[in-house]
Amino acid sequence: MQRLFVMFPDRGPGAGLLWLRLCVVAALCVRPSSAGWLTAACLLVALSLLLGVLTPLSALLAVPCLFWQSVPWALALLPLALLALGPGAYSLDARLFGRRVLERRSPPFG
Repeated sequence: MQRLFVMFPDRGPGAGLLWLRLCVVAALCVRPSSAGWLTAACLLVALSLLLGVLTPLSALLAVPCLFWQSVPWALALLPLALLALGPGAYSLDARLFGRRVLERRSPPFG
């Protein structure tokens, strides 16, 4: 996951990405579909985006969900911004796949 994004921004940009994820989640939850399976799929994608789990996959799946709900084009293409920018520091993706400090250990035999 880390190879997809240069970094997981925090502070202002991270809060902006969190707000973008919340806006997409709200768009997914506003107009429930008449098909039960479609509503369940959209809610699963919304939950994944809300938590920031597998954000690139969730963003890709959010686009058809929004088109099936007949939202305006500008709103339906909003998840593609998440696909391009990444999840941000305030997500489970950053916690699971974020940057880590590697420490060099000395060899066991001197």
